[in-house]
Amino acid sequence: MEMPVPCSRCNDIVELHSTKESPLSNELLCQECYSTDNQVNDLFEEAKDIQYDLENHAEHMKGDRRGWKKNLKELKNKIKKLGFDFDELFDKY
Repeated sequence: MEMPVPCSRCNDIVELHSTKESPLSNELLCQECYSTDNQVNDLFEEAKDIQYDLENHAEHMKGDRRGWKKNLKELKNKIKKLGFDFDELFDKY
C-alpha cells in the first residue's frame, strides 16, 4: 500500500518507505535531503573532533596548529555552503 508523505525539509511528496531519518534532526527526509544531512553530519563530526583536539592541545597537533585551524575553517565553510551553521549545530549537539 502506498503512503505519500511530505519531506520534512523540502516538502516534496515521497513514499513513506523511501524516506530516511536525518542524523541531525531525526526528521523523515527524502533521499536528496537525507544525503545533504548525512554529508553535513560527517563534516560536523570531523570539525567537532578537530575543535576538541585544538582546545585540549592534543599532542598530534603540536607544531601545526595553524594548519589544523585552517582545516577547521574549511570544514565550517563546507557546512555553511550546504545550508547549515556549525555553531548552531554545535550548540544543539
